Amino acid sequence: FDIKVDLDEISLNINRDQYLDLLDLFEFQDYLSIKSKYIKYQIKNDIEKKSGRKKWKFAYDAIVNEDIRPRFDCYKWKNIKTHLDCRREYRSIYIQDLLGKVTVEQKQRAQELEKKLNVFNLTYVRCAAEIEVKKKKEQEPNTWWGGVSNWWSGNKPQDDPNLDLQKVMSSDEKNKLYDAIGYEGDDISISNYPEEYIDIDLGIQLNLLEVNVWSKINENDAQFRVIARASIPDTNLQFKRRPVRSAMGVSLNLGSFQVFGIATDPNESEFSNQSRPVLARPVSRLSSPTSKVEKKLLEVEYETNPIDKLADFRIKVISQSLEIKYNAPTINKLSECFEQDTQRNLQGVKQAAYSTYTDVKHRSYILMKHNIENIKVLDIYLDLQSSYFLLPENGIYQDDVAVMCMDFGHLIFKRNDQGDQVTSLKEAKDIEEAREKSYTKFKLKLENVQLIYANRNESWEKVRQEKDTRLHLIKPLELDLDLEKCIYTDDANLPAWKVAGNLPNVDLRLSDKRLFQIINHMESIPLPKSKNSTIVVPSMESESSPLQSSLNNTEQTLQAVEGITPMKETTEEEKSVDNDEKKKEFEGQLTQLEAIFTLNRIDIHIDQSSNDKDEDQTFLRLTLESIVTKTIMKTFDMNFDASLANLIVYHEQFIGKDNQNLRLLSAELDQLNNSESQKLVRFKYHHTSSKNPLFLSSDY
Repeated sequence: FDIKVDLDEISLNINRDQYLDLLDLFEFQDYLSIKSKYIKYQIKNDIEKKSGRKKWKFAYDAIVNEDIRPRFDCYKWKNIKTHLDCRREYRSIYIQDLLGKVTVEQKQRAQELEKKLNVFNLTYVRCAAEIEVKKKKEQEPNTWWGGVSNWWSGNKPQDDPNLDLQKVMSSDEKNKLYDAIGYEGDDISISNYPEEYIDIDLGIQLNLLEVNVWSKINENDAQFRVIARASIPDTNLQFKRRPVRSAMGVSLNLGSFQVFGIATDPNESEFSNQSRPVLARPVSRLSSPTSKVEKKLLEVEYETNPIDKLADFRIKVISQSLEIKYNAPTINKLSECFEQDTQRNLQGVKQAAYSTYTDVKHRSYILMKHNIENIKVLDIYLDLQSSYFLLPENGIYQDDVAVMCMDFGHLIFKRNDQGDQVTSLKEAKDIEEAREKSYTKFKLKLENVQLIYANRNESWEKVRQEKDTRLHLIKPLELDLDLEKCIYTDDANLPAWKVAGNLPNVDLRLSDKRLFQIINHMESIPLPKSKNSTIVVPSMESESSPLQSSLNNTEQTLQAVEGITPMKETTEEEKSVDNDEKKKEFEGQLTQLEAIFTLNRIDIHIDQSSNDKDEDQTFLRLTLESIVTKTIMKTFDMNFDASLANLIVYHEQFIGKDNQNLRLLSAELDQLNNSESQKLVRFKYHHTSSKNPLFLSSDY
């Protein structure tokens, strides 16, 4: 398939009334779901003739029948006997099913019983039945006549590896099994094609995507106006699939991204952006100084099983710099636009959204963890140019106004080693070289992270390009981080992840005058004000019982089943046999993470303002040297070690006997003794899990 889709413009619009209508719809849906639950207890009389006594009768019936009686029914002997009979009957049928002697009528009866029993009881009964069947098979003697009869009748044990699934399973059952395990079957229709063959080529081009937020500027206005506009031009999406190697490639390109605020000219057209303040825009996107071709703001590429076969997955992300400005009128108006006019009860919607979010997060975490553990070679390249945030005085950016600039820095994250890792691993000369080549190495570098405060008539743009000025509150930082991932996940001698980070120095500078200027700067910014007082509405739905909530997860259900006393007594004999072997096995724990982070130096400068000059004079300097943290995480243990070598406080206005600044506080250790164990402050922490088989041993 070769599909090309060209879209000219997509415009999404929402105003305050539409937003409030959506909230009303969600609230009505919440009330409707609650009403459908209790409507069967409503008295069928005329509403006008319904008295307060009948309303109390309705409330009494609803609470008693939904909350109280189901709990008391659990303690009635009749219900207990019926429940136990269902469990016994289902257990006998399930045992016959495991032995291969179940009939069609018994299968239908089992389906009826499964509707009456919950997941907890089904799991418990099945586990008990499986243990009983296993014991029966172990106690049965292997006689000569039994083997002959099995051979003559053609019966095979269920755990026979030579069992022919093609004959036992139907076509529908095989299709369901293949879908469950992700198997596509033996497809010979594409086996003769080359690896470069692309069977699906999809391209989507969107010239412009706009999102507009409409609201009234003043309360007495009759019409809505655009208070915020986000524009994304020239968006391109490409999808390609190569079926021979089950590979796919996805690429996304964004040409630009701009956000506009409230127009300063009330007579300007709503579709014009000339008088609107720019809240976000890309900067310096020319491919070269002589070229007029602009780079894409964002380029994302994702590919599985690349053609060069140098990696399992390949990810590439390149983004250009983005300038973000704070505009108080726009932010305050957006906050007012999306503020509720009245307090609404949306507990049901919130619970449903939170449940969906938790489910998606849990599935994403499991999928990401599985991919991280199973991907051997990952080729990744991230290049995020330096973006910065401007916070102007009074919340409106203008020329010659005091500005606080936070530069987020230039981030580069890439794979450090290139080439075929499997081939290089086979060429290793000794065991140490083989261990070193068993890791996929990544390099992370973050540079030019800085914080600047520029007063009026001071250029923050020039200061941002420099390294050391008096306007820097935090001088440019550089962080180097080396990450290594082991391609083997079951080797106790090799850590799964190795992290080594280094931050050369952190230089902070602040004066008393600058401190008061920053405080006045923050107080000058108008913040959003709420018109409605916040009222906490109690939830209309009662909280679920701890037993029910704990049984929603299958893993927790299995743990609860195994924790029951009869099940413990049944499985205790089997577990006691292997205790000694498990202790020996867990003595060599798998190392999940081995990390070390080094901070060479922290300098905190406290300056004193001068009355005669605008320049500040140095006053105090606090220096912390050689901060090192080490962390080792294993299957059951975690070791943490942090140390500080030196702590010095200098008085910059006085000179001591050694022709250096006067030390008010000095705890510097002997420089001649370079022993690593000699530290000013050292903190060690060891944590182990109670599930550790060696928890009660002398080592712990």
